Amino acid sequence: MLKVNVGLSRKVSRDYNSTGFSVNLEGEVCVPLDDPEMVVEKIKELYDLAEESLHQQVARYEEETAVASRDATPPSRPAPAPQRSFGNGRTGRNVPRTSSSGNGNGAARSGNRGDFSAATNKQIQYLLTLGKRQGLTTPQLEQRVGQIVGREVGLYDLSKEEAGIVLDDLTAESNGNTSQRRSV
Repeated sequence: MLKVNVGLSRKVSRDYNSTGFSVNLEGEVCVPLDDPEMVVEKIKELYDLAEESLHQQVARYEEETAVASRDATPPSRPAPAPQRSFGNGRTGRNVPRTSSSGNGNGAARSGNRGDFSAATNKQIQYLLTLGKRQGLTTPQLEQRVGQIVGREVGLYDLSKEEAGIVLDDLTAESNGNTSQRRSV
């Protein structure tokens, strides 16, 4: 009897984020060692089983993220600034000058919350997943997020800190524990 350990791994990258998947199988091959072709065939069967299992895990992950991203409203993008001609065949952006109370580092967007750092894709995806688990549509989830942070806000307009607070709150609700919630 021969003991065999088979391991496979795969990394899936999307939007500068990656997720790793791995599977390890351990089993015994009950074939005589004097028949190397049969030993190799049995080991190949274990690899095929591991490959199929890994493929199913990756497919399930991609299906869940596809559903979550399909339901998410993409953030609106501003229209590009109009081009102007310099008379020498070259064009450039016609960027109007405006006064701003911000200091150029995005703090104006966040009001009095200090440095604004947008929520990560993983935070948004997890928010959408928690919303689905609780049976909420995206608009219902955004309404619940607004109740938690105390202002009307889209998922893609959350800061990292706000997203963390909302995730903690929704996770506590999912677990039936409302005593460990943070406040904004």
